[in-house]
Amino acid sequence: MNIELSNEKSLVDSPVEIEAINNVLDFPSKLKVLRKDLRPELIRRQRDGKGRNGNTRIADYVEWHTVADILDETTPDWAHEVKAINQIGSIVTVTVAITIDGITREGIGTGFAESETGIRKAEHDALKRAAVKFGIARDLYKDELPDPEIARDSPAQNKISFPDDPIAKSLSDLITAKQLGLIRAVSRERGIDAALESKRHMNCSVDELSRRAASVLISHLQQFPLIQDFGRQTAA
Repeated sequence: MNIELSNEKSLVDSPVEIEAINNVLDFPSKLKVLRKDLRPELIRRQRDGKGRNGNTRIADYVEWHTVADILDETTPDWAHEVKAINQIGSIVTVTVAITIDGITREGIGTGFAESETGIRKAEHDALKRAAVKFGIARDLYKDELPDPEIARDSPAQNKISFPDDPIAKSLSDLITAKQLGLIRAVSRERGIDAALESKRHMNCSVDELSRRAASVLISHLQQFPLIQDFGRQTAA
Protein backbone atom coordinates (compact mmCIF):
# COMPACT_ATOMS: atom_id res chain seq x y z
CA MET A 1 0.00 0.00 0.00
CA ASN A 2 2.81 2.35 0.86
CA ILE A 3 4.46 1.59 -2.47
CA GLU A 4 1.27 2.45 -4.36
CA LEU A 5 0.93 5.73 -2.51
CA SER A 6 4.55 6.52 -3.19
CA ASN A 7 4.12 5.81 -6.90
CA GLU A 8 1.01 7.95 -7.09
CA LYS A 9 2.80 10.82 -5.38
CA SER A 10 5.78 10.54 -7.74
CA LEU A 11 3.49 10.79 -10.75
CA VAL A 12 1.80 13.92 -9.46
CA ASP A 13 5.01 15.59 -8.35
CA SER A 14 7.27 14.46 -11.19
CA PRO A 15 9.64 17.22 -12.38
CA VAL A 16 8.31 16.94 -15.94
CA GLU A 17 4.72 17.43 -14.83
CA ILE A 18 5.57 20.30 -12.51
CA GLU A 19 7.54 22.00 -15.28
CA ALA A 20 4.61 21.57 -17.69
CA ILE A 21 2.20 23.10 -15.18
CA ASN A 22 4.58 26.00 -14.55
CA ASN A 23 4.96 26.59 -18.28
CA VAL A 24 1.19 26.84 -18.74
CA LEU A 25 0.96 29.30 -15.87
CA ASP A 26 3.98 31.31 -17.01
CA PHE A 27 3.09 31.60 -20.69
CA PRO A 28 0.60 34.51 -20.37
CA SER A 29 3.07 36.48 -18.26
CA LYS A 30 5.82 35.79 -20.79
CA LEU A 31 3.57 37.12 -23.55
CA LYS A 32 3.02 40.33 -21.58
CA VAL A 33 6.77 40.85 -21.38
CA LEU A 34 7.30 40.04 -25.06
CA ARG A 35 4.56 42.50 -26.06
CA LYS A 36 6.11 45.44 -24.25
CA ASP A 37 7.26 48.36 -26.38
CA LEU A 38 10.85 48.05 -27.50
CA ARG A 39 13.41 50.35 -25.95
CA PRO A 40 14.22 53.16 -28.43
CA GLU A 41 17.89 52.15 -28.66
CA LEU A 42 16.87 48.73 -30.05
CA ILE A 43 15.01 50.20 -33.03
CA ARG A 44 16.85 50.89 -36.28
CA ARG A 45 15.77 53.12 -39.18
CA GLN A 46 16.22 52.79 -42.94
CA ARG A 47 14.99 54.34 -46.18
CA ASP A 48 11.94 52.53 -47.52
CA GLY A 49 11.23 53.94 -50.98
CA LYS A 50 9.11 57.01 -51.64
CA GLY A 51 5.60 57.89 -50.51
CA ARG A 52 2.72 59.17 -52.63
CA ASN A 53 3.93 62.74 -52.15
CA GLY A 54 7.39 61.88 -53.49
CA ASN A 55 9.09 62.17 -50.12
CA THR A 56 11.44 59.44 -48.94
CA ARG A 57 9.79 57.07 -46.47
CA ILE A 58 11.70 56.04 -43.35
CA ALA A 59 10.87 52.63 -41.86
CA ASP A 60 11.61 51.42 -38.34
CA TYR A 61 12.89 47.88 -37.94
CA VAL A 62 14.60 45.60 -35.45
CA GLU A 63 17.64 43.39 -36.07
CA TRP A 64 17.11 39.62 -35.94
CA HIS A 65 19.78 39.22 -33.24
CA THR A 66 17.94 41.76 -31.09
CA VAL A 67 14.82 39.59 -31.36
CA ALA A 68 16.90 36.54 -30.38
CA ASP A 69 18.32 38.43 -27.38
CA ILE A 70 14.81 39.38 -26.22
CA LEU A 71 13.72 35.75 -26.48
CA ASP A 72 16.83 34.60 -24.59
CA GLU A 73 16.11 37.05 -21.77
CA THR A 74 12.38 36.34 -21.52
CA THR A 75 12.10 32.64 -22.29
CA PRO A 76 15.52 30.94 -22.42
CA ASP A 77 14.06 27.59 -23.51
CA TRP A 78 12.67 28.96 -26.80
CA ALA A 79 13.54 27.02 -29.95
CA HIS A 80 13.44 27.74 -33.66
CA GLU A 81 13.46 25.59 -36.79
CA VAL A 82 13.64 26.25 -40.53
CA LYS A 83 10.52 24.51 -41.83
CA ALA A 84 10.73 25.22 -45.57
CA ILE A 85 12.80 26.94 -48.24
CA ASN A 86 11.08 27.61 -51.57
CA GLN A 87 12.05 29.55 -54.67
CA ILE A 88 9.55 31.67 -56.60
CA GLY A 89 11.29 33.02 -59.68
CA SER A 90 14.24 35.07 -58.45
CA ILE A 91 12.82 35.20 -54.91
CA VAL A 92 13.44 32.67 -52.15
CA THR A 93 10.95 32.28 -49.30
CA VAL A 94 11.99 30.76 -45.98
CA THR A 95 9.55 29.57 -43.31
CA VAL A 96 10.80 29.57 -39.72
CA ALA A 97 8.96 28.23 -36.67
CA ILE A 98 9.53 29.48 -33.12
CA THR A 99 8.33 27.40 -30.17
CA ILE A 100 7.81 28.78 -26.66
CA ASP A 101 6.46 26.53 -23.91
CA GLY A 102 5.06 24.12 -26.48
CA ILE A 103 3.33 26.87 -28.49
CA THR A 104 4.59 27.25 -32.07
CA ARG A 105 4.25 30.21 -34.42
CA GLU A 106 5.61 30.47 -37.97
CA GLY A 107 6.87 33.38 -40.05
CA ILE A 108 7.92 33.75 -43.69
CA GLY A 109 10.77 35.86 -45.03
CA THR A 110 11.88 36.70 -48.57
CA GLY A 111 15.15 37.52 -50.30
CA PHE A 112 16.92 37.22 -53.63
CA ALA A 113 17.63 33.56 -54.40
CA GLU A 114 20.84 34.23 -56.33
CA SER A 115 22.87 35.32 -53.31
CA GLU A 116 23.72 33.79 -49.96
CA THR A 117 23.01 37.18 -48.40
CA GLY A 118 19.47 37.12 -49.82
CA ILE A 119 18.79 33.65 -48.41
CA ARG A 120 20.20 34.64 -45.03
CA LYS A 121 18.08 37.80 -45.09
CA ALA A 122 14.99 35.68 -45.81
CA GLU A 123 15.70 33.44 -42.82
CA HIS A 124 16.30 36.40 -40.51
CA ASP A 125 13.06 38.08 -41.65
CA ALA A 126 11.17 34.83 -41.13
CA LEU A 127 12.53 34.58 -37.59
CA LYS A 128 11.42 38.14 -36.85
CA ARG A 129 7.94 37.57 -38.28
CA ALA A 130 7.49 34.41 -36.24
CA ALA A 131 8.53 36.39 -33.16
CA VAL A 132 6.02 39.13 -34.04
CA LYS A 133 3.26 36.54 -33.58
CA PHE A 134 4.36 36.26 -29.95
CA GLY A 135 4.17 40.05 -29.66
CA ILE A 136 7.78 41.16 -30.23
CA ALA A 137 8.00 44.41 -32.23
CA ARG A 138 4.44 43.96 -33.45
CA ASP A 139 3.96 47.66 -34.18
CA LEU A 140 6.87 47.65 -36.64
CA TYR A 141 5.24 45.15 -38.99
CA LYS A 142 1.78 46.62 -39.47
CA ASP A 143 2.47 48.12 -42.90
CA GLU A 144 2.62 44.93 -44.99
CA LEU A 145 -1.07 44.78 -45.87
CA PRO A 146 -2.69 46.89 -48.62
CA ASP A 147 -2.36 50.62 -48.08
CA PRO A 148 -5.58 51.79 -46.33
CA GLU A 149 -5.48 54.99 -48.41
CA ILE A 150 -5.52 52.98 -51.63
CA ALA A 151 -8.40 50.84 -50.42
CA ARG A 152 -10.35 53.92 -49.30
CA ASP A 153 -9.64 56.07 -52.35
CA SER A 154 -10.08 53.31 -54.92
CA PRO A 155 -13.48 51.64 -54.62
CA ALA A 156 -14.47 48.95 -57.10
CA GLN A 157 -15.97 51.39 -59.59
CA ASN A 158 -12.82 53.56 -59.76
CA LYS A 159 -9.69 52.83 -61.74
CA ILE A 160 -6.59 51.88 -59.79
CA SER A 161 -3.59 54.15 -60.37
CA PHE A 162 -0.57 51.92 -60.95
CA PRO A 163 2.89 53.28 -60.07
CA ASP A 164 5.29 54.28 -62.84
CA ASP A 165 8.22 52.62 -61.03
CA PRO A 166 6.78 49.36 -59.62
CA ILE A 167 10.06 47.43 -59.41
CA ALA A 168 11.75 47.24 -56.00
CA LYS A 169 14.98 49.19 -55.81
CA SER A 170 16.38 47.35 -52.81
CA LEU A 171 15.82 44.26 -50.66
CA SER A 172 14.15 46.38 -48.00
CA ASP A 173 11.67 47.66 -50.61
CA LEU A 174 10.91 44.20 -52.06
CA ILE A 175 7.43 42.68 -51.89
CA THR A 176 7.02 40.84 -48.57
CA ALA A 177 6.12 37.21 -47.97
CA LYS A 178 2.81 38.29 -46.45
CA GLN A 179 1.96 40.28 -49.58
CA LEU A 180 2.92 37.32 -51.82
CA GLY A 181 0.64 35.07 -49.79
CA LEU A 182 -2.20 37.58 -49.92
CA ILE A 183 -1.84 37.98 -53.69
CA ARG A 184 -2.04 34.21 -54.14
CA ALA A 185 -5.09 33.96 -51.87
CA VAL A 186 -6.97 36.86 -53.50
CA SER A 187 -6.17 35.54 -56.99
CA ARG A 188 -7.35 32.04 -56.10
CA GLU A 189 -10.62 33.31 -54.60
CA ARG A 190 -11.36 35.30 -57.75
CA GLY A 191 -9.93 33.02 -60.42
CA ILE A 192 -7.51 35.75 -61.56
CA ASP A 193 -3.97 35.30 -62.90
CA ALA A 194 -1.98 37.74 -60.73
CA ALA A 195 1.17 37.32 -62.84
CA LEU A 196 -0.75 38.33 -65.97
CA GLU A 197 -2.31 41.35 -64.23
CA SER A 198 1.08 42.48 -62.95
CA LYS A 199 2.62 42.13 -66.41
CA ARG A 200 -0.31 43.89 -68.09
CA HIS A 201 -0.48 46.90 -65.79
CA MET A 202 3.11 47.29 -64.53
CA ASN A 203 5.16 45.33 -67.07
CA CYS A 204 6.99 43.26 -64.48
CA SER A 205 6.57 40.00 -62.59
CA VAL A 206 5.00 39.80 -59.15
CA ASP A 207 8.26 38.84 -57.45
CA GLU A 208 9.93 42.03 -58.72
CA LEU A 209 7.36 44.39 -57.17
CA SER A 210 8.06 46.92 -54.47
CA ARG A 211 5.92 46.84 -51.33
CA ARG A 212 3.97 49.85 -52.56
CA ALA A 213 3.34 48.32 -55.99
CA ALA A 214 2.32 45.04 -54.35
CA SER A 215 -0.27 46.90 -52.26
CA VAL A 216 -1.66 48.50 -55.44
CA LEU A 217 -1.84 45.10 -57.15
CA ILE A 218 -3.66 43.59 -54.17
CA SER A 219 -6.21 46.43 -54.23
CA HIS A 220 -6.63 45.92 -57.99
CA LEU A 221 -7.21 42.17 -57.59
CA GLN A 222 -9.70 42.76 -54.78
CA GLN A 223 -11.92 44.68 -57.20
CA PHE A 224 -12.74 41.47 -59.07
CA PRO A 225 -15.77 39.54 -57.78
CA LEU A 226 -15.30 36.34 -55.83
CA ILE A 227 -15.89 33.20 -57.87
CA GLN A 228 -19.09 32.36 -55.94
CA ASP A 229 -20.33 35.95 -56.26
CA PHE A 230 -19.69 35.87 -60.01
CA GLY A 231 -21.68 32.65 -60.22
CA ARG A 232 -24.63 34.23 -58.42
CA GLN A 233 -24.49 37.29 -60.69
CA THR A 234 -24.46 35.07 -63.79
CA ALA A 235 -27.39 33.05 -62.51
CA ALA A 236 -29.36 36.23 -61.81
